[in-house]
Amino acid sequence: MLTRFLFLSFISGLTLLALANCTKIQEVESFAPGNLPQAVITNIVANGGGSLYCSISGGCPIHLTGTNFFKKARVYVGSYPCEDVVVSNDFTTIDCNVGPGQNGVYNISVKNIDNQTSTFDAAVSATAMQFSYASFLYVGVQNSPGEVLGYAQHPTTGALLPVSGNPYITGGNGTYGVAMSMNNRFLFSANFTSGTITTFAINPLNGGLSMVGSPMANDANGPNGLFVHPSGQFLYITNNTSSSISAYSIGSTGTLTQVTGSPFSSLPARRLNGITGSSDGRFIFAAAGVNNNTYNGVAAFTVDTTTGALTLVSGTPFKNPDDGSISNRGDGISIHPNGRWLYMGLFGQQKMAAWNIDQTTGALTPLGTPVDNNNPGYDDDGGSASIVSADGSFLYGTAFSRVNEANSERIITYSIAASGTLSKVSDTTTEGGPNDIRIDTTGNFAYTCNTLSPPSISAYSVNKTTGALSPLSPAYYLISAPSDGPAIMIMQINR
Repeated sequence: MLTRFLFLSFISGLTLLALANCTKIQEVESFAPGNLPQAVITNIVANGGGSLYCSISGGCPIHLTGTNFFKKARVYVGSYPCEDVVVSNDFTTIDCNVGPGQNGVYNISVKNIDNQTSTFDAAVSATAMQFSYASFLYVGVQNSPGEVLGYAQHPTTGALLPVSGNPYITGGNGTYGVAMSMNNRFLFSANFTSGTITTFAINPLNGGLSMVGSPMANDANGPNGLFVHPSGQFLYITNNTSSSISAYSIGSTGTLTQVTGSPFSSLPARRLNGITGSSDGRFIFAAAGVNNNTYNGVAAFTVDTTTGALTLVSGTPFKNPDDGSISNRGDGISIHPNGRWLYMGLFGQQKMAAWNIDQTTGALTPLGTPVDNNNPGYDDDGGSASIVSADGSFLYGTAFSRVNEANSERIITYSIAASGTLSKVSDTTTEGGPNDIRIDTTGNFAYTCNTLSPPSISAYSVNKTTGALSPLSPAYYLISAPSDGPAIMIMQINR
C-alpha cells in the first residue's frame, strides 16, 4: 500500500510540474505586445565555433546565448530571417540556420512575439558579433585533369581569399564553362576535352566543393558554355564540337537527368560558345563562333518551361551586319535586364553587336551596328566577353591580342542608351588576356579571369554612375595554370 501511495504521489508531482511548465510557456506566448522582458544577447557562435560568416545562399548554423529568448522568437541577420529556429526550454539559447541574404556585414537580433528587438549585454561588443554574408567566386581551369578554383569575396572590400582545398579536381579534362544553381548551392562544370559534366555541392561555411556522384558523360561532344534556367529546374550546355545544346533537369541534390529530345541541334548555326536566356525563361540564345560567315551569329531557341525541351527559332543564325559584312563570330553573350535587348562580343572583329528580341517569337533584329572597341594594339582574335550591369546602364566586354599583347589587354565599358544602343565610354587595363568578366551581386565589384601570361584574376571597384572600373588592392591574383589558363567564371548572386 505504501509503495502504491508513493508511486501515485510521484506521478501526480510530475503531472503538476508539467502543467506548471506548460502554463508558463502559454503565459509567455499570451503576453500582450510590449509586455515581455527584452531579449539580451551575451554570445554568438557560428559554424560550430568558426567565423561569423556565411555564403549568401544561407544554410550556416548559429547558436545564440542570452536571456529572455521566449518561444516563437525570431532571429534576424540584418533584415534576413533565420530558419529552423529552436528556443531552449529555459529561454537562454537559440539555435537556427542562417537564411539567404545579401553581401554585407550585419547585426544579429532576436525578436520575441511582442516584436521588441533584442539588445546586447553591456559586457560584450556588438561590433565583434557582427555577421558577414559574402559570395564565392569559381573559375574553370583548362588543365588535364580539369580544375575549379574557388575564392571567397570580402563583403565590403571586394578582396578575394582562396578557398581552402583549391584546386578542386573535376574528374574530367579541359574544364571550361562553370555555372551556379539558382539557390547558389550547386556548381556545374563542363569538361570540354573529356566530354563530361561535373556537379559539386558548395559548402556555405567555407566555399569548399564536394563532388556529387561521378562526372557524367555529356550527350554530345565539346561541352562548353552553361546556363541554368531561371526556374532552377534545367541546365543547358552548348556543345561546341557537335553544334547543339544539351538539356538536363536538375534534382534537389544537384543530380542531372537528360531532358527528352536532348541534345537539340543548332544547325545551321555552328560551333556554339557562350549561352544565356531570358529572365522569364521562355528563350535561350547561344553564340555561334565558327569562322564561316554562313554559320555564325546567334542561335535562338524557345523553351518548353514544363519539360525543358528546346525548339529552334526560324531565322537562326541571326546576324547584325557590320558595314555590309555578315560575319558575326560570337563568343560572350548577355541580355539586358529588361529582356528586350541582346548583346554579343564578336570574336576577332573587335566589336560588340546588339539585337532587339521579339518578345513573342524570340527572333532577333539588329539594334544599330556593331560598336568598335577602338582598343590600340588589338590586332588579333582574343577576348569578347559580355555582361550587363544589374541596373542596365552599362555593358562590359573584354579585349586582347594574342599577337601583340602590349597595351591590348582591356575591359571595355559601354553605356546603354534608352533605345538599347551602345557607346564606348572607357576602357581599363587588366592582366594577361581577359577571357571572362563578372560583376558581383552588389554591383560594387567586377572580376576578370585572364588566360595569358600571367594567368590570373583581376579585381576592380565599379563606379555605378560612370561605369568606370578602378583596380582594387591587390589588383590581381595569380593562378597556376597552363598556357590556355582559366576559362569561364561564375559568382554567387542574389536571385
